[in-house]
Order: sequence, then C-alpha cells, then structure tokens
Amino acid sequence: MRVRRIPAARALQREAVLAVGGLRAIVLQVANPAVGHGVAQHSAFAKDPVARLHATLSFVYVVADGDERLVAGVARAVGRAHRPVVSAPDAVVPYDARDAALQRWVAATLHETALRMAELVWGPLPRPLADELLARSGRFATVLGLPAALWPADSAAFDRYYRDASAALRFDEATAGVIRELVAARSAPRWVRASMRPLVALTAPLLPPSLRRELGWEAVRGRWAVAALLTVLVPVYRALPPALRALPSRRYVAAARRTWGGADGSVPAA
Repeated sequence: MRVRRIPAARALQREAVLAVGGLRAIVLQVANPAVGHGVAQHSAFAKDPVARLHATLSFVYVVADGDERLVAGVARAVGRAHRPVVSAPDAVVPYDARDAALQRWVAATLHETALRMAELVWGPLPRPLADELLARSGRFATVLGLPAALWPADSAAFDRYYRDASAALRFDEATAGVIRELVAARSAPRWVRASMRPLVALTAPLLPPSLRRELGWEAVRGRWAVAALLTVLVPVYRALPPALRALPSRRYVAAARRTWGGADGSVPAA
C-alpha cells in the first residue's frame, strides 16, 4: 500500500487549495454577529469579490510565508484599516475590529478552513502536524495584537474553543445580505459570476446546517456534481509538483514585496 506523503505545516500554508476555502472562511467570519455588522457597516467588499479574495489570500500567504519586515508592514496596514471599524454607541450589535475576541475568531476561521482543505486533499492530519499547523495559524491573530496566550495551545483546546464560538454564529438580514451580495458578484467580471455557483456548491456542504438554512443554501444545485468532480481533481492536485502547488503563494508574497514590502503601504483588511 502506497503511503500518502503529507506536506509539512509550513508547506501546507503555501498550498493553492487554500483559495478554494476562501468563501467558506468569509461566510464563517461574517456569521459572527460582531464581525458581520462591522463588515456590513464599514466594508464594500461584497461589491468586489475578487478584491476581497486577493486581500484575504495576500494576508494569509504573506503572514504564513513572508519575512518579518513584510509581515510587520501587512500588520500595520491591516491595523490602520481596522481602526475606524467601531460601532456607534447605540448599535444593536456592538463591534470593534481591534477586539481580541474578534481577531481570534477571524484567525480561527482561517485555520479551521485550511485544516478542512488539507484534509480534503490528504486525509486526516496526524495530531502533531495538526498541532504545528495550529501554532503557525495563531500568527494570523498575534500579528494584529492578540496576546499569544489567548490562542489555543493544541488541537483539543482549539476544538473546544471553536465549538463554543460556533454556537453563537447566526445571520440576520444585514449580514446575510453581505453574503448574498458577495456571491451575486454583480459588478465582477463574467468569469467571476460564472464561478460563484460551483463555489457555493462546494462551500455549502462544509458549513453548519443552521448557516446553510439562514443563507438559503440547503438545496444548492450541483453539490453532488462538484463532489464527484473532486474525486477526480483531488488525486490530480496531489500529484502536482509542490513548487507548482505553491505558485500562488509565491506570487502573492512577491507582489506584496513589490507593492508595499514592509513599508507603510495600504493593504485591505483580511
């Protein structure tokens, strides 16, 4: 029996397959009421899904694999973007993008989605590898100011935190509207609009049933066709050379270095 060779934690964070989970991570982030209302009130990313995807992938790949100067530049830029994202005193749902609890949740969605994507391709990760990936994922929050002690110490602690935090996830009219506008992609190029239906079909089964219901994604057509397609594509992806699978990561890091490599450049919030 052939042994499946799973990449190391750092290499897993460079994988191109992470981009496939981008919509899932965004849905989970917006389903947190405080995050969702902050996005609904202060962000126009739903009108430009390509820009949002690029911003998220830039943040993920740069923090995971960029040098210290580049990561510090990204952190400063994202911190500036988050500074005005604060609710009014009379807001029904209070929020502050600099809140450590929200930083932890956003980082948790990036980690949990990366873990799901890795397991989709390579199967369950050995616990030591999963723990190492978790420790590396904590940097998504700590570079923005989360005290390291607030990031779960191991996979068991993360699972407890994620289960408890997920219990509070829900959509209301404002936050569900953000996601619906995002996937409608009305102002995006035609190829982006065409790609949204299969992306939703792939994403829907990976979400909690309650969120699928609230978004009206329970009966998304094409889910099983996408699942069948994955049985073909996953082995092909796994067989690609690691350098090719890491190509998007290298390009995002290189572009970031050219654009604002470590300086006080402008970067959209992850």
